[in-house]
Amino acid sequence: IYIIILLMAFGYLNKTFNFLDNITASFDYETKNYYVLVLKDSELKSEKDLDNKSVGYSSVLDDSSEKAIEELKKKFKINIKDFDGYTNLYESLDNSAIDAAVMLSNSYDVLIESEIENNENDKFTEKYRILNSFYIKEEVKPLETKGVDITKESFNVYVSGMDSFGSITDKSRSDVNIVMNVNLKTNKVLLVTIPRDYYVEFHGTGKKDKLTHAGVQGINMSVNTIEDLLDVDINYYIKVNFNAIIKLTEALGGVDVYSEHDFNSLHYKYNKGYNNVKGEKALEFVRTRKAFKEGDRVRGENQQAMITAIINKLSSSALLYKFDDILKSMEGNFITSIPKEDINAIIKMQLKNNPKWEIKSISLNGTDSYVTTFSGQQMYVMLPIDETVNAAKEALKENS
Repeated sequence: IYIIILLMAFGYLNKTFNFLDNITASFDYETKNYYVLVLKDSELKSEKDLDNKSVGYSSVLDDSSEKAIEELKKKFKINIKDFDGYTNLYESLDNSAIDAAVMLSNSYDVLIESEIENNENDKFTEKYRILNSFYIKEEVKPLETKGVDITKESFNVYVSGMDSFGSITDKSRSDVNIVMNVNLKTNKVLLVTIPRDYYVEFHGTGKKDKLTHAGVQGINMSVNTIEDLLDVDINYYIKVNFNAIIKLTEALGGVDVYSEHDFNSLHYKYNKGYNNVKGEKALEFVRTRKAFKEGDRVRGENQQAMITAIINKLSSSALLYKFDDILKSMEGNFITSIPKEDINAIIKMQLKNNPKWEIKSISLNGTDSYVTTFSGQQMYVMLPIDETVNAAKEALKENS
């Protein structure tokens, strides 16, 4: 998002290009975080207690779990058992048939999410505790995208917002899913928001789940799934974590974001109309959904409003004096597949013409439902309304 208008000053070009080397560096791996779970009253108190114990896992739901088990076997003598799903895994842990269970942290988070949605808060955490956590690295295949001449053709960028403060390389649920169509010839930007709970078929699997859970399988799965949904080519992606919005809005000295509603988040109050926000207040503005009857639909609108506010603030020439702070705020908090050459072309165009950007926002919509998802849990989902999907497809074509 920030790349479109961010780079405006000749005096900072050298520093800018060094920064671009970092954020457009080859994203050749992603990380997966695993938990070692034990019963709440287990005698195992630390990681070292795993030696000579039995450990279960499920390779059916996670094709990387065997690699995680191998990492543990390098450190401890453990007896391992593979289960055909998490239900049998938990039952064996409950019955003390195994001493510990290894599972993807995101799968653990999905179980907690399911509990909350079914008003069973803390049922899972009352029974189990996390003994240890560890990371493994996975190679990421280059994203197969259709190349375009961005100076002559519009291009589509998938914006993925992680649901955590974790490393930008973490495989994580994607709670922000926006397709941004940019046309440099007309200086128009179209933002298409897809709700996190949209019930979609994951690319190449034949199975359906919430869109947010596609991020657990990596950025490529999210991109390919959205391409299938909207029948569009995604040319690039931008991936951000929570820190990105906090640090950027602080570096900008706050932004004026428009709210269609009066509402309260966990710690802040927002009024209908323009609100000056930065840091944690900016983050809660784009994260809050339970304050609204229409939940994630309004949150998507607020995310679009924040993007518009950031672009408008970045267009101010007064920010040239804070350029260094802006660059520092973003490093390590987002990564993009946009080639440096294309970013340089955008820089030159912005410096030469200093255009004003016309920004339009639309959102996909759906109906509320509860279904058994790909993750195996009964969860809330939003069933797509075809008319809104088709309208988004047409809008993307018209902006091209």
